Amino acid sequence: MDVEEVFNMVHLCNDLVLSLCQPPDNSNCLYFGKGNGDLNAFDERAGKISSIWQLHRDSISSIDFNPENTYMLATSSSDNTACVWDLRNMKMLKAQSLKVVEHKMHVPSAYFSPSGSILATSRDNTVGILSVRDFDKLCYL
Repeated sequence: MDVEEVFNMVHLCNDLVLSLCQPPDNSNCLYFGKGNGDLNAFDERAGKISSIWQLHRDSISSIDFNPENTYMLATSSSDNTACVWDLRNMKMLKAQSLKVVEHKMHVPSAYFSPSGSILATSRDNTVGILSVRDFDKLCYL
């Protein structure tokens, strides 16, 4: 720990925040998933939330950006799904996912691999692997 380090509070809210992620290409933006299924984008330059989307029926457990195509976003949720989103086409409040991966139980994580595939883990003891290049290629292990 560096006691000389200075931390600034960028956002304060009364809602339950369960996940945070910063886009790899924008250090001024912070995305956070809330307990009600909302995804908020906080713009540090403006000092406020710039976008809010209702993405899931329940809390968002994880948020991750595609390392190659940073406009692609993966989320997981306690509503038993992992979803892929295109930030370029997301409308305010209610967005349409590109793909939904369904499980029988809570999905605590969904992350992009370096090659661009998505790995989603579930409490039903399965792993879903989705090819982003071909959404029809989905397998469960």
